[in-house]
Amino acid sequence: MTVIVHLRPERAERSGNKQDNFVIPNRTANVTRNNNNRYQSILIWNSPDRIETSAFGLGHEPFIRNGCQVSDCVIFDNETALPLKEYDAIVMNMHVIWLTELPYFKRRQHQRFIFMTQESPASMLFLRVKTLKNYFNWTMSYRRNSDIQFRYGRILPGPSAPKTRAETRKLIKSTRQSSAKNYAANKIHLAVWMASHCETPSLRETYVRQLSKFIPVDVYGGCGNFSCIRNDSHWLSDPKCYDMLEAKYKFYLSFENSICEDYVTEKFFEIMNHDIIPVVYGGANYSRIAPPHSYIDALQFTPETLAQYLKVLDANDQLYNEYFWWKGHYAVESGVEQMARHGFCDLCKKLHQEDEGVVKFYPQLVSEWDPKKKCKYFDSWETQS
Repeated sequence: MTVIVHLRPERAERSGNKQDNFVIPNRTANVTRNNNNRYQSILIWNSPDRIETSAFGLGHEPFIRNGCQVSDCVIFDNETALPLKEYDAIVMNMHVIWLTELPYFKRRQHQRFIFMTQESPASMLFLRVKTLKNYFNWTMSYRRNSDIQFRYGRILPGPSAPKTRAETRKLIKSTRQSSAKNYAANKIHLAVWMASHCETPSLRETYVRQLSKFIPVDVYGGCGNFSCIRNDSHWLSDPKCYDMLEAKYKFYLSFENSICEDYVTEKFFEIMNHDIIPVVYGGANYSRIAPPHSYIDALQFTPETLAQYLKVLDANDQLYNEYFWWKGHYAVESGVEQMARHGFCDLCKKLHQEDEGVVKFYPQLVSEWDPKKKCKYFDSWETQS
């Protein structure tokens, strides 16, 4: 059947005693099932130190602090804090686990095993293992059809967001008024790309290399000659870095490392929070994620024709500013804290809503996480110029 994933040979060390002295409010003995007004217990089975889980926190307090609609849950990263059978949910980070590390024991009917990942199928190794048939109950990922949404970001319409195409066109036209902000002002550089992985399944690096033959592209990070401040706690770029980029550059290449269904990361959402036009390169349906005319899709161009279009926008501030019509009408959520908040708040809510008489199992997950079915691959961009 389906499977899982083996990218790191060592299992992450557990913190061991982070919850040893934790006392659930109004409950001093246990977290076992009593059906009504009970706390749902969630165990992070592996890699609890990864930022996508550690950003939320442990215990009960994070559900209160994050304003979860349903907050009667407790997160553990120590598997011995309770008997394994007593956890209501066991979350497995499938990007960093060996098959032999998965928990196997006779489960209670109420218990949910959760397949969690932030990574695309192109970054994961799947094997057909019959022992995993009907193993997972829920999925928790960036995929739109996941049981629990674990997205890198969201763009939410505000009260003044347009509801029709006519209203959208009117707002785009309003950017031409003399009183409108000129987003191109003082920007002296054209395009920028920031990346640390220089050989990727998407071949984004070859697209950028071809693009650089027609326009200047400054490359930051491990794949280029420019450096930027990093947030070492998150292993992501620091907000000051993005502030610098939006002040200097007109276009940011939000290029994903794989072209897979629904896969769009912080490379897009962080930039949407700034005054710079993202040029996207990914497998998501961006029209379902972002306002129209707020980004440029590189896959609709060859590197040469994209360069030509960016030159047109560079030479015409009016056309450039039209891509910012949506500012003030939508709100952008980005960052691992927001991702973790939505994910674990939704997980807690779902655990409380779930009908104990109905148990869902995935017969297999290969079809949903097979890179051959869910990702696109290019032979090369070298011939596209």
